Amino acid sequence: MSARGLRRAAVTALCATALVSSGCSLGPDDLPSVRGGIGDSYDVHLEFAGVMNLPNGADVMMDGLRIGEVSEVAVRSDTVRVTVRLGEDSRVPASTRAIIRQNTLLGDTYVALDHDAVGPAERFLRADDTIDVDRTSSPPQLEDTIAVLAYFVNGGSIQRIQDTMGRINAVLPVPGDTRRLAALVSTDLRDLSGGIGEIDRLLDGFDATAVAVNSRAETLGTLFSADTGYYWRRVAINIVSYISQILPSVGSVYEGGLWLVPMLNSLADTGGVLRGLWDSGPADAARIADFLRLTVLPFAAHPAITIRSVETGAGEQIIADVENLLRMLGAVR
Repeated sequence: MSARGLRRAAVTALCATALVSSGCSLGPDDLPSVRGGIGDSYDVHLEFAGVMNLPNGADVMMDGLRIGEVSEVAVRSDTVRVTVRLGEDSRVPASTRAIIRQNTLLGDTYVALDHDAVGPAERFLRADDTIDVDRTSSPPQLEDTIAVLAYFVNGGSIQRIQDTMGRINAVLPVPGDTRRLAALVSTDLRDLSGGIGEIDRLLDGFDATAVAVNSRAETLGTLFSADTGYYWRRVAINIVSYISQILPSVGSVYEGGLWLVPMLNSLADTGGVLRGLWDSGPADAARIADFLRLTVLPFAAHPAITIRSVETGAGEQIIADVENLLRMLGAVR
């Protein structure tokens, strides 16, 4: 190899050594953020129990907007201090809660700032303010999440869910029956909604009754007092004593009164006939009144007979001869 080739090899080896040594000191945190800078900003500190794999440059989101990024993650004795750089025009309420989230299981982590409705007296975070660990939430470890998913997949949970759905589908009626059932239920619900007024009226009646009873509580209380109980007890004793005196005489009448049975049957028949006469009495009275008013009284006031036909034994009409005869006698007007 010539001297010129040796010099080229030495320069190449020197450049490779410099590149490797400089590359070993380059970390992911030294790379610039692909989202660009924040511009004018101020720093706020967040205390977490753990931050999983939160990198520098991670987004800080609030109300769905990116308002800053993580500038530093420092491990302390019992917490992890995360310093975030927020835009100068960002107004973060002092009661905000910080949560580390991921969009997907293996997605990028970011810091989410969650807060309640902002009141007029709400104070906002200033530079170097700190959100304590009591108001921050750390995400579960990725290994624990993957272990839970693996147990869920390999433990037969999916198969059990599939079997359960199969049993549910087996016991459910066919779609046509389901539609008819839904139609009946909807009809019942409409009828129920239409009768809400009646239910309200019933409840109002119960309420009015309860109010009336409550307003007369003192009067009702006297009905159950000791004096009232003594009164009703004496009444019961007197009634029982009278009945005990009457029962022997009633028994003697019962034993010796069999002869009364035919008479009572006759009285029952007579009562039935009288009841029939009583029921038909108004109609018969109306007929008699009509007969007297329309027939008897007019005849008594103007007695007359209308002869329409006079026949011989052979069937010949002699009404004209009879009329002439009666006229000569002065009986025809």
